[in-house]
Amino acid sequence: MVSILPLVLSAIFLYFGRKSLNYQMLGAILLIVGIGIGSVLHLRWDSYSIHFYKIDAENSEGNKILFIGDSITAEGNRPRGFITKLESLLQVETETICAKGATSVQIISLVESNTLNFRPDYIIAQSGINDLINGLTEKETKNAQNKLLETIHTTFPSAIVLFIPIHPFFKEKNFFIPSNRPSTKIHLYSWWESPKKFAQDYLVKDGIHLNAKGHTLLGQNLAHQLTVNI
Repeated sequence: MVSILPLVLSAIFLYFGRKSLNYQMLGAILLIVGIGIGSVLHLRWDSYSIHFYKIDAENSEGNKILFIGDSITAEGNRPRGFITKLESLLQVETETICAKGATSVQIISLVESNTLNFRPDYIIAQSGINDLINGLTEKETKNAQNKLLETIHTTFPSAIVLFIPIHPFFKEKNFFIPSNRPSTKIHLYSWWESPKKFAQDYLVKDGIHLNAKGHTLLGQNLAHQLTVNI
């Protein structure tokens, strides 16, 4: 709406103010503003590019998806987040159980204490980054993720669970590529190509969280998994 409104107003002023130089100038200014805002929002900030991703979304319409995780999931609900983009692409109903900075054990507590009146068809879970940042080894992190996975299956026995692998990130300024995944039947296998290119192009300055393009990339891969592979 922010990018379209100036363009609509511009068209109105240019059409109905054809005999007025002031209206023509105002229409031209609004046209430039609309193009500028649209370019920033949809190209630089990558808020719309997921809609160019070709996928058959009919099979997923009306499905309920529960997202479980830490700040990666929490930020997915933001305007440029992967959950928001997935909702607009697939027309699904979503809910989240998440907390910024949460470890796998803390997410387990969130799942066990949830009061949602929501029966998901699919669950998309992620955790582990905060485990590793807080000093757990990869083996300990994987064990914690498996416990989280068990809790999810117990709490939501009828849902299909997809666990997002930990993406490459920077741990104490060192580049870190996690290799272990929880023992689930359905994986979103590496949704990035080159780890270093991924870190350069798809992470924000903290080296951990996804930027807008990273959220689009994750959203595209989840959409493909939900509509093609599952």
